[in-house]
Amino acid sequence: MSILLMPRLTSLGVSAVLESAGSVAPTPEGAKAILEDGASMRSFAASGGNRAEELAWNVGAALREIAINSGFPGNPSQVARSKFDREAAIYLAAHPDLATGEALRDDVWAYIATIVVPDLVAWRFPDRGQHRFEGGVRNALQRLWSRGTVLDRGEHHVARWGLVQELSEDAAVQIFERASIAGNRPLAVALAECWVRMAGKIGRGNMEDVMRRATKLIRLRNEIVDLAGLPAAELDTLVASSFDLAWESISADSLTAC
Repeated sequence: MSILLMPRLTSLGVSAVLESAGSVAPTPEGAKAILEDGASMRSFAASGGNRAEELAWNVGAALREIAINSGFPGNPSQVARSKFDREAAIYLAAHPDLATGEALRDDVWAYIATIVVPDLVAWRFPDRGQHRFEGGVRNALQRLWSRGTVLDRGEHHVARWGLVQELSEDAAVQIFERASIAGNRPLAVALAECWVRMAGKIGRGNMEDVMRRATKLIRLRNEIVDLAGLPAAELDTLVASSFDLAWESISADSLTAC
């Protein structure tokens, strides 16, 4: 199978587009105009596949449709943006042409976010921080692809996308913006699965503090024991006990405060 190579955008290109837009949200038309004046800011892999700029635009078109169905551009509510995150993560993770090394490239996501759908990114993140356009764990779209890919339970699972749909934004950030967790897929999945189970017991409203405390416990344990080498059942037990300890400590704090 021939790999489809998507365009890549340099950090200089991201800066140029955002600076040109000034205080307003960047647009695809404005971004493309910047590229016409600075073609060196865009590139493709030198070899290993066929150039497919249209793939980036097709992905962008699908993301725009998802965004419109979620409330873009007129509804900036957190509910609307969360709906977009869930559906976009599923779309990106399930896309067969993104299951290659191209999707691991930060500069590929920089191109999609900055050139193809910059107005959508600005709607999702109104502060328009540059890190939402540049590639990396905080890129508006790359973060969703990572979540969907890691939390995919498999095409034969009856609730394949259950973790993507259930996990809160805060919980996802705790997992995917910490390299020691995000880089260990079994650990990331165990955390997500346990978060869903615990939320069912104590309610989603109590989960933010529980998740933060449990994550700290797990990261400390990972300094002592390489969690990547644990059997799945043992890892799940360890994560579950961390959540239980976190909830117990919060409950104890509440009693002390009273």
